[in-house]
Amino acid sequence: MIKRRKNITAPKQTLLLVCATEAEALYFSQMRKDCRYVNLTVLAAPNAKNLKALVDYTAKERNHGKFDSAWALFGFDDVGTTVDEIKEMDEYVQKKKVRLCYFNPSFELWFIFHLGAPGSFLSDITPLKGKLAEALPGYEFTPEYLLTKGLNMHIRLFPRHAQADINARNYNAAARAATGLDATTMPLLNEDITAICGSADMSHNQKVRR
Repeated sequence: MIKRRKNITAPKQTLLLVCATEAEALYFSQMRKDCRYVNLTVLAAPNAKNLKALVDYTAKERNHGKFDSAWALFGFDDVGTTVDEIKEMDEYVQKKKVRLCYFNPSFELWFIFHLGAPGSFLSDITPLKGKLAEALPGYEFTPEYLLTKGLNMHIRLFPRHAQADINARNYNAAARAATGLDATTMPLLNEDITAICGSADMSHNQKVRR
């Protein structure tokens, strides 16, 4: 008689990413699909108009789904926040067991890092958006774009992902000198995604659809 071995493989942890806008959620849903992050859940919280509301919504979803890690992702302009408010919210965020992935002044800063790192801190990235339009024809960061022309936006940017992470870390030094706070915590989210979801599996992505 053959004795069956017990399955002692520990279950995977789970990660929740709640985005302040639908467009952000669509982009990270592309990432989830492209990289095969099966234990990553991406949600949008478009009705969270301020930072506290976004944190509360994320905490509620975290508890409901019993996620091991939960992040609230937003650009400062999404929720009308400031450097001072981010600092003041630290204790509240820890109490809610939520981590913040923020971008000062806008989430689109993350896309810009795929193309390079600004030499100094910018409170307005509008002048740099032209570079995105050059790299991504028809670009506009809207749900409509991400569901049509931008359906493969993440996979097009993915080859530059590692460099974007480095650019973000380097840019944070300039941001800390100017504002006393990192411009983005995206590198920390990247670390958590790797720790929980593993390395990206891009083997099924043989080419980008035009």
